[in-house]
Parts: sequence; structure tokens; C-alpha cells
Amino acid sequence: MKKIKTLLVDDHKIVRDGIRYILNSDKNIEVVGEASNGIEAIKYLEKNNAIDVVLMDINMPQLNGIDATEIIKKLYAKINVLALTMHNEESYIIDMIKSGAIGYVLKDTNSSILLDAVKVVATGKNYYSNDVTSTMVNQLFQSTNSKQNEIDLSDREIGIIKHIANGKTNKETAEIIGLSYRTIETHRRNILKKLGLNNTAELINYAYKKRIII
Repeated sequence: MKKIKTLLVDDHKIVRDGIRYILNSDKNIEVVGEASNGIEAIKYLEKNNAIDVVLMDINMPQLNGIDATEIIKKLYAKINVLALTMHNEESYIIDMIKSGAIGYVLKDTNSSILLDAVKVVATGKNYYSNDVTSTMVNQLFQSTNSKQNEIDLSDREIGIIKHIANGKTNKETAEIIGLSYRTIETHRRNILKKLGLNNTAELINYAYKKRIII
């Protein structure tokens, strides 16, 4: 199996050392480079862009992780970015998603979650740790009935989105709600089609843009 090549971007070497140790403990992941800020990360990728996942901190000198992610995604669309930060505030989460990050994990998470996040993001799928999704999703589903009507979603669809956005698979969602796997799969496709979206990250981003979330 081909190893997942990762680039660590964080302005604290002791943090990078800890992350490197965790990632290299997994036989399927390899840390191939490090950078202490966004500028260093971009310069590294100019010469070594065979990277699967960039683990990106947010607050860094010279060029922060939000701006660096946006530049990297424009230059190297196939490289996936996983935010790894101490910030659980909505503004940081949404800004990173808007910039192109498809994963968001807090630094105080356990090592198994971090490893899972890297593996999922490497496939191009979204990964948000539970504490991150709770920050976003709980507010999304506190919207009023009038706001729900604005995006034309039924209560059942709202419930399904909530489970999926919290990281549940279609099978797990089906078991929780008491519907068949195929029914959940159909609902999920219809919801995204109805809103003209492609994935969970876009759904949450849409909710903020339309001020469904206050």
C-alpha cells in the first residue's frame, strides 16, 4: 500500500515533533516535510508537490494557515488540507473550510482520531472531529422553522443532515433513524441535489452564507 505523504505546517517545532512522532507510528503514513509558516509551506511545495495531505496550523507568522490554504488549493488542487489547530471558534472553522480545507481537527484530540483524519482526508473526503462538528452543526439545527423553509428542507432531511455532518455513515444514520440504508442514501443525494451542493462542508458553508446560522 502506498504511504500517505504528509507535510506538517506549524510554527512550533515541539508541536511538529509530536505530530511527526504520532504520524510516523502508523505504517501507512509518512511525514516527508515540515514548515514553520505558510510561506515556507508554499516554497516547499514548489519543489516537492507530491504531497497527499498538508496538516495546517492557523495562527502563524508571515502567512497564516487560512491564507496559505487558499493559495495551496489554487496552485495544487489535488493536495488535501487538514486543519490541525487549537481554535474551535466558528469563524476559524468556516474560514478554513472556505479556503479549501476538507478536514478540521483540534490539537488536543487523541492520536487515533488524528490518524483517522489524515487517512480520510487523503482520500479526498471530509473529516471533522466531533467537537468541531458540534460547534457548527448544533447551531445549524437551532435555526427557526422559517429559516428551514428558506432552504426548503423537511424535518426528516434536517435530521439526516445532522447525523451525517456529525460523522455518521449512511448505515449508522439508518440505524439511528430507523430507516433502510438505501433510503438514507437516497435522502442524502436528494438533499445535496436540492441545494446544489457536493458535500457536507459545502452545506455548512451554505448555511453560513445564507445566515441560517447566526
